[in-house]
Amino acid sequence: MAVKNRSQIKSVLVASESPDLYTTKRLIMEAKKLKYQSEWLNPYQSLIAAYITPPLRENFTTLYFQRTTGVRYDDFDLLVAQYHLKNLGHKITNPIEASTLFRSKDKQALFFRENNLKSIQSICYRGFLNEEYWETITRLSGEQKYILKMVRGNQGIGVNLINGIQSLKSILETFNALKDQKFIIQPFIKHKKEWRIFIIKNKIIAIIERKIGDNDFRGNSKHNVGKLIQKISPEIQDEALRGAAQSGLDYCGIDIMEDENEFYFLEFNPVPGFEQIESLSGLNIAKELITTL
Repeated sequence: MAVKNRSQIKSVLVASESPDLYTTKRLIMEAKKLKYQSEWLNPYQSLIAAYITPPLRENFTTLYFQRTTGVRYDDFDLLVAQYHLKNLGHKITNPIEASTLFRSKDKQALFFRENNLKSIQSICYRGFLNEEYWETITRLSGEQKYILKMVRGNQGIGVNLINGIQSLKSILETFNALKDQKFIIQPFIKHKKEWRIFIIKNKIIAIIERKIGDNDFRGNSKHNVGKLIQKISPEIQDEALRGAAQSGLDYCGIDIMEDENEFYFLEFNPVPGFEQIESLSGLNIAKELITTL
């Protein structure tokens, strides 16, 4: 079929672990309203027969939403996306290479450094906690307060506040003994405010501001209440857009915090939820994603 006909039939495929997730339901709902074909797929309930000759590409355009976070430490979902890209001609969003990079906080820490984006000092390591390692780690925080983050945590899960170097040492030695050193270490920085900036195709769609309470230091926790704001400082806005452009992501949620003197990038989320944004703003984020991407 001629290329000009490939876009005449539109289709949306949402790859997530449950059809009942808010983002999955919204994307399917808006696809149907737009009269697109729509389908849900659990990539962890899939079979890829690598020995079978790949089928012919479909004669229509499909937008494949990669909506799994990688917290399983199993990248089979990305293998499924790769199959749909190469054998079925689907457009994957976000791109697989970018999804691979931004699902791990240790890789993100290197991305921030390489692109000169302001971020909190981070350490990741493997092996025994020798004297050289320990000296480098303890220098992170003069107040002996540390944040230990699982590299694939989600919604604040796996983020731990550690008080005191002896507690930190005990935990690090335990992880080493378990052969499970999947974390980064950062100094604890007291702050009262964080932002989630939702970006589609290098355009800021919405900004959520979160106040950090004394009982929960994790601004991206599902228990944290936020409010919609219309603008942010020009410096933060420009840096967020520059980071998004460097990321290769079609859309993302960027988390930024501010202390008394400085702001820091915390995370680029390639599978951002948008329930709170739609609730607070009245914006139709699901439709915006489909029609823009």
